[in-house]
Amino acid sequence: MTSSQSVTVTPIKPANAQTSPRAHHVGNPPTSFKNPWPSYRGSHSLVSVLRTRFSSERNFVPVPSTRDELVGIRTPDWGSDKPGLKATWFGHASFLIETSKEKGASRGIRILVDPVFSDCMSPFSFVGPKRFSPLPCALDEVPDVDLVVISHNHYDHLDLWTIKEVYKSRKGKVHFLCALNLKTWFLGCGISDHEVTELDWWDEAKVNVEGIGSVKLACTPAQHMSARTAWDTSCTLWCSWVLEELEMVEKKRLYFAGKPCSFFSCVCRRFCVCRG
Repeated sequence: MTSSQSVTVTPIKPANAQTSPRAHHVGNPPTSFKNPWPSYRGSHSLVSVLRTRFSSERNFVPVPSTRDELVGIRTPDWGSDKPGLKATWFGHASFLIETSKEKGASRGIRILVDPVFSDCMSPFSFVGPKRFSPLPCALDEVPDVDLVVISHNHYDHLDLWTIKEVYKSRKGKVHFLCALNLKTWFLGCGISDHEVTELDWWDEAKVNVEGIGSVKLACTPAQHMSARTAWDTSCTLWCSWVLEELEMVEKKRLYFAGKPCSFFSCVCRRFCVCRG
């Protein structure tokens, strides 16, 4: 069933926001980004990636040969019989989060995080890393969502087909949140400017879904990198997210950090060029 709620997002800059470039910015305004911590080891070169995967020192664990050795797959029930904040895991870093139901509301706010419903995590549907396990459901079986939140633009976290399908089914009723410089990618998918909000680290956004409730999301730092081709490494910001319920007596908070990409995703980014 398609709901008629409208989604309003109000960006909030932190009180101590710097006017000069922040430590993770390269340029002002930033044209790329960096990890500002001594612990960051730098991006892996293709040689180091190949050595990790194929050398005698590799830590390679084969895919289990039987279904019993893998994580069990269950048909989602969306936690319909459970009160409070809840999350449904689709695999890798993809989740459906539903906030606690506010008084008088029919449900909580539904948020898709890093949704990937394609079988192949690459620019092409016929080559690249594929799922070890099938999805627990099809995308059109997922309940209507109000918000899509993206941690970074790697193919196993930002899927062109999934984003387009969600927008097609929820146009005018869904909003997209991402980190700096990634908004242009969404506009290239045909999504309207006012339906996408990009944030810097420590920026916040208050999300109000008409007739459902409100929630606050904060874009928080993460130690990672971004790329979809061999020429756009770290041109868009990566992040983690903190979700906070606003109107509940017992407010719940949730932290989402995303997940590093696989070896084959790294190879695909270096050798494939694709608008998606």
